[in-house]
Amino acid sequence: MGRKLDLSKLTDEEAKHVWEVVQRDFDLRKKEEERLEDLKCKIDQESSKREFLTHQSHLNETHCVHCLQPFKFLLNSKRQCLDCRFYTCKSCSRYNKREQGWVCDPCRLSRVVKIGSLEWYYEHVCCSPSTAGCSQGRRGIQLF
Repeated sequence: MGRKLDLSKLTDEEAKHVWEVVQRDFDLRKKEEERLEDLKCKIDQESSKREFLTHQSHLNETHCVHCLQPFKFLLNSKRQCLDCRFYTCKSCSRYNKREQGWVCDPCRLSRVVKIGSLEWYYEHVCCSPSTAGCSQGRRGIQLF
């Protein structure tokens, strides 16, 4: 990233094409940032709702914490989310084959945000003691 490209030998048409590609890249990055911010907002709203509902006299033992539908033995059985450990119904969660368990929709959104924002990188790869040059890697990503 430290090197600069010499664009002086490009024709006007080639330079225009490079500019359009760079502009499209900036636009796509901006749209992705907006999408991730929207998802973060939805996650925060859902977290607030869950916090409130789980403090209501064992409501989560009998009802889905997301849609508030009552659990029924065969029709709407409860499933425990691998991430938040709350009970959800089948419509508010998805089965994760790799982890062999259920993940509720808000936790799935949270995973999408974590992956899209590179939060997983900063938590696990970048800041691990075995990773040399963590600060240089982070600076390089922020510049791009």
